[in-house]
Amino acid sequence: MSTVKINADQIGSEQAVREDYALRQVPLTWRYSSSSLVVSLLGGATAGFFLALPGELAGSFGVWNVLIGMVVAVVIQTLINYVFVNAAARTGLSSDLMSRGLALGFDGSAWTTLVYWFTWVAYFATEGQILGSAVTEQLGIPTWLSYLIVGIAFIPLVLYGIRFMVKFQRWTLYLYLIAMIALLIKVLMTPHVGSLISSQISNSKGMTIGGLGFLGVMASYIGLIGNVTFGHADMGRLMATERSLKRGASKGALWISLIPYSIGAYFVAGILGLLFWAVTNGNTNPGSYFVQLLGISGFILIIITQLRINLVNGYSGSLSLANFFSRLNFTPGRSFWAIIMVVIGTMMMYGNVLGHLAQVLNFEGVFLSAWIGVIFTDYVFLRGKHKFGPHGGQFIEYRRAMLPHWNKVGVTALIVSTLVGAVLAFGSALHAFGGPVLEDLSSLITFIVAGVLTYILGLRDQGKSYSIRPLIAWPREDKVVECPIDHEVVSTSDMFPCPFHKTWICSHDCMGTRNCGELCKNMTTEELLKIELPPLTDYLREANSHLATDSSPKDISHSPSMQV
Repeated sequence: MSTVKINADQIGSEQAVREDYALRQVPLTWRYSSSSLVVSLLGGATAGFFLALPGELAGSFGVWNVLIGMVVAVVIQTLINYVFVNAAARTGLSSDLMSRGLALGFDGSAWTTLVYWFTWVAYFATEGQILGSAVTEQLGIPTWLSYLIVGIAFIPLVLYGIRFMVKFQRWTLYLYLIAMIALLIKVLMTPHVGSLISSQISNSKGMTIGGLGFLGVMASYIGLIGNVTFGHADMGRLMATERSLKRGASKGALWISLIPYSIGAYFVAGILGLLFWAVTNGNTNPGSYFVQLLGISGFILIIITQLRINLVNGYSGSLSLANFFSRLNFTPGRSFWAIIMVVIGTMMMYGNVLGHLAQVLNFEGVFLSAWIGVIFTDYVFLRGKHKFGPHGGQFIEYRRAMLPHWNKVGVTALIVSTLVGAVLAFGSALHAFGGPVLEDLSSLITFIVAGVLTYILGLRDQGKSYSIRPLIAWPREDKVVECPIDHEVVSTSDMFPCPFHKTWICSHDCMGTRNCGELCKNMTTEELLKIELPPLTDYLREANSHLATDSSPKDISHSPSMQV
C-alpha cells in the first residue's frame, strides 16, 4: 500500500482516502475541520424524510404536539450528540469501537451494529422511495422502474469516502438552498395560504395538547435520536482537535452537535414540512409535492436532496456492515459493503417503508434506546463519575487482543432492556396487552432499564470486565507509526505486540488474523513486551515531532503510555 501525503496536515494511504479508517481508530494525522463535518452531516439534515415526518405525525397526533415534540427532541439530541461527539473526537473511535469498550465486549457489541445498519438501510429505502416517486411523477414511468433506476444510480456514488462527500455536499448545498427558497416563495404566494394552513390544522387529529398525542410524537423522535446520535459519533471520530495535526476549533463539537440535525433537520425542516403539508392538503411526500409545485425545478430539487441524504445513509450503513463482518474476519473493505447496502436498500423500497414510517421508528427506538442506555451510563457515570477503567476511565479499550469476548455488565443490561422494550412495543402493537401508552413509552422505559441495570452491575464489577489485562505500554514516544502488516498510518495506541506475527500490529490486522489461536491472551505482559517493535517511520518524523510538541494531559490520558 503506497502512502500519500494529502496535504500539510493530513497523512494517510490511498485506502484511507476511500475508507476513512472505517474499522480503525482514526489517528491524529487524519482529521477534518468541524465545518467540513457539519457540511457532510447537513446532507442528512436536508433529507426529504425530515420534511415528511412532521406532516405524518401531525395528521395522527396534532400540530401542537408535533411542535412541542420538536423542541424537546432538539434539546435531547443536542445534549447526547455533544457527549458522544466529544468522546469520538478525543479517542478517534466510531460508535462500534466505543461500544466494545463501553461495557459490551468485542463480540457483545456485534449485534448492535446490525441494529444500527438496519436503521440506515431503512432510511436509505425511505429516501429512495421519495426520489422514486418524483421520477414517476415527472417521467410518468411505473414506480417499480423508478425504484430500480434510483438504486442503480447510487452504486457509483457510495464507493468513495468522506473527502468526496464533503465536496459533493458543499456544492449541492448551494443548489439546495436556492431551490428551497424558490419553493418557499411559491408556497407563500399560494392563494388563501393562511386559510389552507388553518383548515389543515383544524382537521388534524389529536388536537388535545399533551397526553397520548405528545407521547406518540416523542416515540417517533426517540427512534430518530438514537440513530442520529451514533451517526454524529461516527463523524465526530474524524474531527480535528487541538491536539491533531490539523488544528481544530475549540467549539467544533458544539457546532457539529447542534447545527446539522438539531437546528437544520428537526427545527427548520420540521417547520417547513408542516407548512408544505398544510398547503398541499395533507400530502406528506416531498417527492410528489415538489414536482407538483415547481415542475421540473421541483424534480431537480428532490434529486439534490435525496442524493445528499443517501450518500450519508450509504456511508454510515456500510460502516456498520464492515464492523459487523470484521468479527467474522471478513474484511473486504467499506466500498464492498456500500454496494451491498444499496442493493438491500433498493429491495426494501418495494416493501413501502415510507408508508410505515412511524411504526418503523418506534420499533427502532426500542433497540437503539437499549444500546444508548448501556454505553451512555457506562461512559458518563461508571467511567466519568466513578473513574472505573484504564487511566481513571479515560481510555476506552477496543482492541481484540485486550477485550473479553463478552462483557457481562453491558450484555446483560442490553438483553434484558431490549426484551422489556420489545414486549411492551410489540405486545401493544399486536393488541395482546397494554395499549398505545405502553407502546409509545416503550423506548423510554427501555433506556431507563438499560441505564439502571448497567449502573448496578457496573458498580459491582468496578471495571474488572473492561479488559483481560492491564494496559501494555507503547515503549516509544512516537504518536503515529506505519503498521508493518498493511502499511497504514495508525496511532501507536492502536498497536499491540502479536506473537503470531512476531511484531507489533494494528488492531485492524489483529481482527483480520485468522487461526492465531489468540496466543497473546495466554502470554504474560513481560513476554509480550519482548516482541520486536516496528521501526520508526521516516516520513512520519515531522508529524511525530509536531504531535509530541503539542501533547497535553488529555492526550497522555488517552495513549496507553504507562502501566495501569
